Amino acid sequence: MTTAVDTRLSIAAHRDFPGNLLDGAMPNGDSGVLIASGLSDFSGALMAAERDNSEVLLAFTPTVPDVLELLIQSRKSRPDMGLVVAIPGPANGSLGEALVAGAHEIVILPAERTVVAAAVQKAMARVSTAAKIEATTDTRCPLVVVLGPKGGVGKTTVATNLATTLAAKGHRTLLVDIDLQFGDVGLVLGIQPDRTIHDLVTAQGHLDGERLRGFVSQTVDGVDVLLAPARPDQADAVTAEKLTAVLDTARAEYDVVIVDTPPAFTSTTITAIDHAQHVVMVGTLDLPGLKNMKVGLETLALMGFDRDRIVTVLNRADSKVGLIAHDVKKILAASPDINVPSDRSVPRSLNATRAIIASEPKAAPAKALRALGERVAAAIFKPDEKGG
Repeated sequence: MTTAVDTRLSIAAHRDFPGNLLDGAMPNGDSGVLIASGLSDFSGALMAAERDNSEVLLAFTPTVPDVLELLIQSRKSRPDMGLVVAIPGPANGSLGEALVAGAHEIVILPAERTVVAAAVQKAMARVSTAAKIEATTDTRCPLVVVLGPKGGVGKTTVATNLATTLAAKGHRTLLVDIDLQFGDVGLVLGIQPDRTIHDLVTAQGHLDGERLRGFVSQTVDGVDVLLAPARPDQADAVTAEKLTAVLDTARAEYDVVIVDTPPAFTSTTITAIDHAQHVVMVGTLDLPGLKNMKVGLETLALMGFDRDRIVTVLNRADSKVGLIAHDVKKILAASPDINVPSDRSVPRSLNATRAIIASEPKAAPAKALRALGERVAAAIFKPDEKGG
């Protein structure tokens, strides 16, 4: 018998989805799930979900690209509806794309119906939790994510100098390195990886502010840092769920949290973006750097991240590479907010293991990076806050 706790579910299958995989994967009424809409194709999925007041849409798709449009339209028309993607394994396509487009859970088939039903319930729980957070005044501190979709664009330099600028203004600042396999924040700031985010999330006991502080190091310029794992094989321990707990705890303890990310939209990067109030997008003055910067901005738009909450930074902006400001504006559809010039002071600061705004404050790149910090501070802090 259906109870009040049953989750109303619509099911859709792409026309090319192998029918034999549907057998055994369909949730039933014994799983706390009520199938409100019978099986439909993707073209009729949203109409059926709307008609039957479904709380979750389960989409069976042969590949990730086949389901992207449905996910995007679902987030636009029914942002309160959970979205579960079921796909044959091994995954044919980037699962990250599905997460970016709005999927709350992904199931790799073949899988038993209990696994699929559990994914439906998790998706519903995530939507419900997000709605409660949105309805409640969030007293936690701002979180700023620094992105660089292409490697080597100077993302870590931007993140470390942004954190140092904010700390210098009197804000209690935590810098979290979630480039979980190859993070360099500790290296460029001269901090030994004795305590890392891996150690934190694998430690026994309850995660609270006191425990977090036990795994945080501090730079000579007053920035608290939570380092990336010391070895690449430790990355898997830092799941999206555990990162969420770390960020939630950190935002209750600090004035601002800065997150440095890997050069990819990983599940943990997407988690950080989901919690962020602002993003700093970094690129360089070359065609690959600008192309990846453009793709990164388009990906953020796909995720529903407002453009006015993004600051764009063009690193090595005065490089003589045959591109001019007009070319940059044409590729990005706007001029960069901050231009950081090339200068030997940058590698010198990296080798000195100190942020350039502190080691060589009069250098041109330091002035540009300080301007970035001022811009971010003005966006995230109220005028009457200290240092604001």
